[in-house]
Amino acid sequence: MPSAPFRHRACYVNFGEHLQNHWNVNLLWPGAPNEWSPDDWRRFLTFVKACGYSTFEYWLVPTLYDRPALEGGAIQRAFAATMRQVNRIAHDLGLTVECLAVPNTIGPDWYSACPHLPDDKQLIRGLWRHWVEQLEGTDLFGIFPGDPGGCNRNGCDHETYIDLALELTELTRSIQPTARIDLGTWGTPFTGWGDDARRIPGWDGSWDMLVDPQYARPGDFAHIWNGTPERAKAAMDYLIGRLPDFPNDTLVSINLGFSPDGHATQGGDARGYARAVSEIRTAITWDYSASEGELVCYPHWRLPRLSARRREERTVGYSGGISYTMTPKLNLLTLWCSGQMYLNPDADPDRLSREFCTRVFGAEHAGLGELFEAFEVVAGWGHYPRRQWSKGVLRSVYAEIVERLEAADVSGCDLPLFPEPEEHRQDLLWFARRFLGMAGEAPDRGRIRDDYWRKALAIYDHIPMSADERAEASAERFSAILR
Repeated sequence: MPSAPFRHRACYVNFGEHLQNHWNVNLLWPGAPNEWSPDDWRRFLTFVKACGYSTFEYWLVPTLYDRPALEGGAIQRAFAATMRQVNRIAHDLGLTVECLAVPNTIGPDWYSACPHLPDDKQLIRGLWRHWVEQLEGTDLFGIFPGDPGGCNRNGCDHETYIDLALELTELTRSIQPTARIDLGTWGTPFTGWGDDARRIPGWDGSWDMLVDPQYARPGDFAHIWNGTPERAKAAMDYLIGRLPDFPNDTLVSINLGFSPDGHATQGGDARGYARAVSEIRTAITWDYSASEGELVCYPHWRLPRLSARRREERTVGYSGGISYTMTPKLNLLTLWCSGQMYLNPDADPDRLSREFCTRVFGAEHAGLGELFEAFEVVAGWGHYPRRQWSKGVLRSVYAEIVERLEAADVSGCDLPLFPEPEEHRQDLLWFARRFLGMAGEAPDRGRIRDDYWRKALAIYDHIPMSADERAEASAERFSAILR
């Protein structure tokens, strides 16, 4: 018999300033590409429901979480109106909605406000109050420690974050009494608070200063994610001690391990803490990179790793988690399979992949479900391939994917895909042809980079580049596949 389903099954879409692309939603720049209509939202959420998710989750990005929101900015008002409508659509479909926010990451330059500075504290509270008021009908508010975010100025540490989270919980419930809280521990833990972040003499809270290479220390992983197992123990002991002060229906997001990939490496093993949390409040995971990672857009195939994570999470006693995407109109196979694995952690990933392709492309093309694994050759965050491929084998596989996709008739698709099945088929064909070219002899890397920019990232010809210039790196990395 299938295992009992995880109760909290969230599809998390990150449409941050640094992750815009052709397959993501643009809610930040009116008139630029990739805006979604109410009908688009209904179609997307209908697919989310069909995948088996219970919750749609999104990030209240720093561009919105800024002073113009308090001044009645047009973009911020339009966003709030859209998300109130999304709440209504989701509720009509039987879904809940979670808004995730980093309380102290403010503005497009990613300023890290300090709760120990009176003006910064007032701004944090003002912005949090504003958005809880504006996002009426939101079922859950996720309080997220950072990345970007956090603070180690003026005595701030992991205790500061938990104390601030408790304060914002009380503020949230005073405005929306039925809203639940999701308390995040993302990091080693918690990202960017205390010694998890670099100690920078005279840090002004700016992103540029935080990532300045001159302040790097030997052995540091990065500007954040530097907490030790000893620090993790202190942070989690404090959190667990304060958990009874949070409402009984609070969720706590805590991964299997304290590292960017949820491994028991940098900050150590988190399973014991997750079990301790689950005895007091509901524990869920926030395993961000298992499904997709960041940077390069392509059709992912990380299903065996997702399957293994679901089974391990069940043994620890989690009540759910997330499946993240920055490409909600491209990685439909991943979204569907991940949702199905939440419903049945024992489901075979290869069978699920074949079932998806049968339902979309027809039974004669069920084999695409296995062939798509050949796309998972792009090194990056969360990339742990099951197989190692030779270029010769890849050329053969990509050629077969092209042949099958060209022949496939999607008119009989019985899943409510968003986008339409034919558009999805054409997108997959675009990638298959480019991967085939990059597996060949002497591909024109410059042309491939330009093709990818036009296909995936042309929105940045219309909007500001993000603070970390992520899109430029994405184009370079795509053109280097199989180099």
